[in-house]
Amino acid sequence: MSKAGIAPRQRILFVELLGGIGDVLIALPAIQALGRSYPQAQVTVFTFAPGGELLQTDPLIHQVVYADGLGPASGQRNHPCQSLAGFLANNAFDLIISDTNYDSIGRLIQQTGAPRTVTNLWRSPPPDQFVGDRFLEILFREKLIKPPMLPPRLHLSEAERQQAQQALAGITRPLVCLIADAGMAVKRWAIANFVTLGKTLHSNYGASILVPVGSDRDQAIQLAREIGHSAHLWPRSPLRNLAAVLACADLVVAADTGAARIAVALEVPTITLFGPSWQGRYGQPPPHINLQGYSECPERVIANFTAQRCWYSGVCPFEHWQTCLEDISPADVLTAAAPFLSRKSGSRK
Repeated sequence: MSKAGIAPRQRILFVELLGGIGDVLIALPAIQALGRSYPQAQVTVFTFAPGGELLQTDPLIHQVVYADGLGPASGQRNHPCQSLAGFLANNAFDLIISDTNYDSIGRLIQQTGAPRTVTNLWRSPPPDQFVGDRFLEILFREKLIKPPMLPPRLHLSEAERQQAQQALAGITRPLVCLIADAGMAVKRWAIANFVTLGKTLHSNYGASILVPVGSDRDQAIQLAREIGHSAHLWPRSPLRNLAAVLACADLVVAADTGAARIAVALEVPTITLFGPSWQGRYGQPPPHINLQGYSECPERVIANFTAQRCWYSGVCPFEHWQTCLEDISPADVLTAAAPFLSRKSGSRK
């Protein structure tokens, strides 16, 4: 053991195969803590594209290796497991950590003969402990990392930042980015709410509104058009380009999606709108703000949101709701936004 109580490691592998961009960023504090705790080691991250692209320039990460296949939500869950098996057959590590334990991934890692493995980072945290903090706590208790425990930080090159700044140079500030897109219908806030929010932000603070195009191009076009002249559409672009644009914003308002976590990891003030998933486990740390829809939902299973009827169906089981985000009003978001924007614009209220 070293003086700090941490055994020396040379090659470290972190397996992140949950499939979402947000999942990569939830794991990032743990990955970066490993890099800081073992500055002489080579840290490899085995994950999916495009989320892994965000880690490519991180000085604490030696390499990012991409799994074949489409991830656990695709119905082809053997693909990542087979890809990992092939990778492990040709590479040796003396510490392997995984936040992924579906299929036979945990057993596969344990069978490598690595001196140390942790294959169950997804140990249920208390209802109001963030999952990323739980990862750090487990690794610390097992004497695999040492303080400080820091929030995630994405690393963009100066060229990437400058290119985004130049593209946005003519837009009046403060700049608010509205992310209406989400992978599931039950995680989306109504477009009418985003329109009301965008118009009021412009009226109250002189804010310019940026609407990035996601998977639903028509939705983004509709949102920008209905907000009016203060709104600017950002075309769909590679993930790192989107990150560079988000880094230029004064505030991001987003559904519970990967873009919100990118903004937080870039230290951009972010308001995240939560529906099926519980903000106490999946929320963002202060000063960022989490707004929870229908917190008393009888269907909610905080320990495992995939057990909720709405999760895989994508449909709210209650006739009076399309999504529990209806419980969040534009006024709620405006109240949350005020502390961030008042000091940016000299409020025009």
